[in-house]
Amino acid sequence: MSQQLDYRLTYISSILFFLIPIALITGPFIPDLFLVIIILNFLTILYINKNLKILRNKYLIFFILFCLISTVISTFSMNLSSIKSSSSYIRFGLFIFAVYMILKSNNNIFKNLFYMLFFIYITLFLDSLFQLFFLKNIFGFVYDNSQNFRITSFFGENEILGSYVARLFPLVLFLLVYNSNNFSYKKKIIYALILIITSFTIILLSGERTSIALFFLCIMFISFSSKELRKILVIPIISIVFIALLTFSYSDKVKNRVITTTINQLGLSSKSERIVMFSKVYESHYKISFNMFKEKPLFGHGAKMFRFYCSKKENFVAPGACTTHPHNFYAQMLAELGLFGFISLFSIFILVIFFFIKNIYAQVFNKKQILTDEAICLLSCCFITLFPLLPSGNFFNNWLSVIMYYPLGFLIYIIKENKFHA
Repeated sequence: MSQQLDYRLTYISSILFFLIPIALITGPFIPDLFLVIIILNFLTILYINKNLKILRNKYLIFFILFCLISTVISTFSMNLSSIKSSSSYIRFGLFIFAVYMILKSNNNIFKNLFYMLFFIYITLFLDSLFQLFFLKNIFGFVYDNSQNFRITSFFGENEILGSYVARLFPLVLFLLVYNSNNFSYKKKIIYALILIITSFTIILLSGERTSIALFFLCIMFISFSSKELRKILVIPIISIVFIALLTFSYSDKVKNRVITTTINQLGLSSKSERIVMFSKVYESHYKISFNMFKEKPLFGHGAKMFRFYCSKKENFVAPGACTTHPHNFYAQMLAELGLFGFISLFSIFILVIFFFIKNIYAQVFNKKQILTDEAICLLSCCFITLFPLLPSGNFFNNWLSVIMYYPLGFLIYIIKENKFHA
């Protein structure tokens, strides 16, 4: 009876996990609901089998400690929203290991998920082009932002199309590499070419400049790290440069959004008084974060407290400075969780950089690649997520958290299955 229940729960979790990339297009509620059900099934299976060994994993213990300390910090804020965000954040750590168990019990999901994500990218690509030419997507949705030109496709009024594509791109590339035994070398290059061209075009049309930067950071990380993938990426990289030039020459709206607006916001135009960090609004966000950090440098004000702090009159910095979060993970950590949060997050980024440099060193001096191509693709997910010198979303945002943690179960899987190396 227990084995039958175990099978059914795993089967349900596999389906829900498979559907999360589609659910993310609908908004935060459905993917987060799927995630919670997967976790509950995971904990039920552990209880039935009386197998709690996986909960003693050092990575999970680190994550749980982070959440517990964050919850204690948020408790002192006496803000229910802050306490809820930090205490419920533990679900993402459990989700990573629930995914590991799903992957271990269902190896077919690697192939099926690749085809599904590849289909999603092609669909978003075609719909984005349709919206560019006809000013509405294939379902007739019209999104007109008079201040900033954006293509949003099926995401409607949520300007996150580029983020979705850029953040899942390394995972799709990982799945292509993982399933490479099923493809000839020529077919693998064709898949990579289509994937990279469609991804870049979507991100470019979305007008999300941070996502464009994340995409190129990912390409650079992978190209420097893997000799095999570097050969595969040469033609696609040349192609996307041509696509960018063609798009800018065809569409003044895209050109103004990506190039002209960026130059003006950075203070690089001839009319600008000085160079600024991303924009004057972002600079004011960071100034508020620094003020919060100075007040409580060790442990901060509590999760999601930026919005409450900046809304007080005595903490006014500049018009437009107050928002829900400071648009940078590290600024948010310093403000809301102090040095504790900053060091916890930055240490993970440093670990990724350590593997990156160690792998390059081995290639240059020992003529040997010590990381697998699969590991490189998944580490690039972490690299672009934690890269400190770009704007980012809210660290405690449900939608963003789901898309950030979705690939990490695969990383745990290849580590456990000895497909990481180092």
